[in-house]
Amino acid sequence: MSVLYTIAVVLQEAVVWAWRLAQVAGLVMGVWALIDSALRSPSHYVAAGKRTKGFWLGVNAAGLGVVALMGAASMLGLLGVVANAVYLADVRPALRYYAPVRVRSSIRIPGRASQRRPGGPGSGPRDWRPGR
Repeated sequence: MSVLYTIAVVLQEAVVWAWRLAQVAGLVMGVWALIDSALRSPSHYVAAGKRTKGFWLGVNAAGLGVVALMGAASMLGLLGVVANAVYLADVRPALRYYAPVRVRSSIRIPGRASQRRPGGPGSGPRDWRPGR
C-alpha cells in the first residue's frame, strides 16, 4: 500500500503545482494585457474598429482585479482570464497592424569615419565603386 500512497501523494503535488501555475499564468496574462492596452494610442483602437482605449483598459483592469482577488479558477476568475485572452488574441494583433512602422536602416555615406572598415575604403565585398 505504501507504493499506492506514494503515487497518490506525487500526483496530488503535481495537481497542486499545475493549479498554482495556472493561477500565476492568469495573473501574468492580465498584467500583460493591462500594460499593453495602456501603452497603445487611442487612435489605433478607433482605426482598428475595436471599441475605445478606455473600454479595453476597463475590461483588462476588471479582469486582472477579479483574477487577483478570486483566483483564476472561480467562475468570475475564468471570465477575467477570458476577457484578457480576448484582448491579447484579437484586439492586440489588430492594434499592431496600425502601429507606426519603425525603420531600422542607416544610409552609408562614403568617406564617413564612423562607417569605415578597418581594411580601408573599398575593402569589403559590399562596397560599391564606379566601374565595377
